[in-house]
Amino acid sequence: MNLYIGDYWVPFPRSEYGGTWVVMAENGGQVIDILKETCYDDEYEHLIPEAVSNAKVFPLDKNELFRVASNKPQLIEKFYT
Repeated sequence: MNLYIGDYWVPFPRSEYGGTWVVMAENGGQVIDILKETCYDDEYEHLIPEAVSNAKVFPLDKNELFRVASNKPQLIEKFYT
């Protein structure tokens, strides 16, 4: 499992101040799927794969339990403007 941290993909002026997101997932494909599920602006959905490829990725210790609802792929946090 990895922690992905990336920038909001919707450009200015639609997103005035940008934003960030954090997703826990096995791979980039899962991250893309999760972000598409939570995306409320379909016009820029095609930019999500690039945002994921530019994200910082941190491997998580598979032996650790995390303080989240489960150890399944999921959106941990987001802040979009």
